[in-house]
Amino acid sequence: MNGQAPTGAALSGAALLDAVRAQRVVPLFYEADAARAADAVAGLADGGARIVEYTLRGPGAERVLATLVAGAPAGVAVGAGSVPDLATARLALDAGATFVVGPNGDPAVAELCAERGVGYVPGTLTPSEMVAALSWGCPLVKVFPIAAVGGPAYVKAVRGPLPSLQVMATGGVGPADLRAYLDAGVACVGMGSELVKKAWVQSGDAAALAEAMRAILADAGATGASGS
Repeated sequence: MNGQAPTGAALSGAALLDAVRAQRVVPLFYEADAARAADAVAGLADGGARIVEYTLRGPGAERVLATLVAGAPAGVAVGAGSVPDLATARLALDAGATFVVGPNGDPAVAELCAERGVGYVPGTLTPSEMVAALSWGCPLVKVFPIAAVGGPAYVKAVRGPLPSLQVMATGGVGPADLRAYLDAGVACVGMGSELVKKAWVQSGDAAALAEAMRAILADAGATGASGS
């Protein structure tokens, strides 16, 4: 896979892993206003993002997600983040989420996503949680909140006995930390407010988002993702 994702098409776990390993940095954000959220996705896409996570952190967020999925630029997959339970997962999938990310792990969510052919990235923290997630068929696990538990050093320590573990490091990750996380062996990082700045989203500054996305992808050495 070259990092491209068909608009609105579900990404299986394996396809999602390929896509995030190509992009290296997954931008994530929440915005209650659908028009502003759509402008943010367009700006990130212009900067080269092909995988974008929209977090379901407010009432009615699934309706915004549905708008983003339907209107995503060509080749951009919009998934749902902050999915803690089965009920929220159903809302996300019914809205067309192309992948699902949780702050925690839930085997029932893993089963539902597998039934729908949608990649699920469960949130984990301990090695036991990580191994459990692998047993559910999830090839990629989120380690959250990574900055609070040791950052890159924690990733490196965990991957010592679990060298094949594919990690999305999220929670307090910023541009200054990126190289250290990549050197520690993560598949990708999830980057929120330090990349997708709230002021830019709320002011509709798609150009600033595009510039920031383009710069972080260059720093990450991303493949298969380029700005227009």
